[in-house]
Amino acid sequence: MIVVVKYRTIDKNLKRIIRLLREIPFVKEIIFYRGERTMIFANNYKIWEEGSELNPVEEIYDIKIFEIIRKIYLPVCS
Repeated sequence: MIVVVKYRTIDKNLKRIIRLLREIPFVKEIIFYRGERTMIFANNYKIWEEGSELNPVEEIYDIKIFEIIRKIYLPVCS
């Protein structure tokens, strides 16, 4: 999984989130770039933004589950 961190400034809260994301085994790469707003994306899904009450680590696992479910082939009988 590729995580993109778009940041305006890196503060203590963002450093804590980045440290937690690096501990997740299936996060293969974290890309940083400056922007006007602080946001975090995982595989093109926005999982967190500045001022949000969401937990980005839980959102990463939700994205992983979502992608696993998308890969399941469920035959449809008609």
